[in-house]
Amino acid sequence: MELGLNTYKQHEQVDDNATLGRISLNSAGMYKVIHLNGAEINAIPKNRTEQFLVGDWVALEPQADFDLINQRLPRYSTLGRLTGEGYHVQEKDAASNIDQLFICISMNKNFKSRRIKRYLYAFQKDDEYQTSLVLTKSDLNPESAEIAAQLADEFDIAVFATSSVTTEGIEGLRASIIPGQTVSFYGNSGVGKSTLVNAVAQKEVMATSHISGKTDKGRHTTSSSRLILIEQGDFVLIDTPGIKSVGVGASDLAQVFPEIVQLAQNCHFRNCKHIDEPGCAVKAAVKNGTLERKSYDQFLQLQEESQSTQGYLDAKTAKKLSRKAEGKREAMSKRNYRKPPM
Repeated sequence: MELGLNTYKQHEQVDDNATLGRISLNSAGMYKVIHLNGAEINAIPKNRTEQFLVGDWVALEPQADFDLINQRLPRYSTLGRLTGEGYHVQEKDAASNIDQLFICISMNKNFKSRRIKRYLYAFQKDDEYQTSLVLTKSDLNPESAEIAAQLADEFDIAVFATSSVTTEGIEGLRASIIPGQTVSFYGNSGVGKSTLVNAVAQKEVMATSHISGKTDKGRHTTSSSRLILIEQGDFVLIDTPGIKSVGVGASDLAQVFPEIVQLAQNCHFRNCKHIDEPGCAVKAAVKNGTLERKSYDQFLQLQEESQSTQGYLDAKTAKKLSRKAEGKREAMSKRNYRKPPM
């Protein structure tokens, strides 16, 4: 299998004489790479300070019992996320060079449509990869087909209602995966992601865990990202750990609320927050019924979270810069120190 190399060549130039592989595992800085012949080998970076993501294409120098990573090739897409909420946010990159992202949402009793906007806001990157929604455990909700159709119309993306029990939607989901591409399934722990992937792959490629009847949540069956070759379908899967919550960044609200962003252009004040400012076109649209109150409330919630998240990230950046400047001053002080004469 070519590991998605032909797809990669559509985005980036490749030296055909180089020994290439993809990072298949990154566990606390310990790497494995998969060669084009399917062999998986331990790998050590030539530059020990360089960090790699699962999915990275790398140029290798084979040794006796390991590979030396000489160079990381450019990434054409990066799957990253802000995890946590408010001031408990972490910035993390999970994988690279993916072509399709399937965001998995369970149709269990805890199903909430507002979570979908949060996920799309955090993960959708139309200029890097294609995003689709997968509603898992559709057998638990008799209205799953109608809900899927509504969501597809609202967000203008592909939505699959699936069940690993009845096999509903599995074939359609499998057919949507383009051979030779790299895909990732993303979602909270307990949404049935591992069971879904096994159904799509038509064999057990991922371990599954018991779901608690009390909380309807499962254990993390994946502790670190992993690249897996799926022979039945001829695609590459990057499995990522389940996530507990999704933080909200401050960039690109326009992707999730384009109608509100467009209305905001007519607000009296350029920095209008659409809460109680005079001349607010967004508030006026809610009042006259052209903008749904539900969408407006969701927008305000995400806007507030994005501002607190951005405040945290700005403070974090300022702290890093301050430490860096302090380190430079300390180094200069040491260089300028002269031992006094005896």
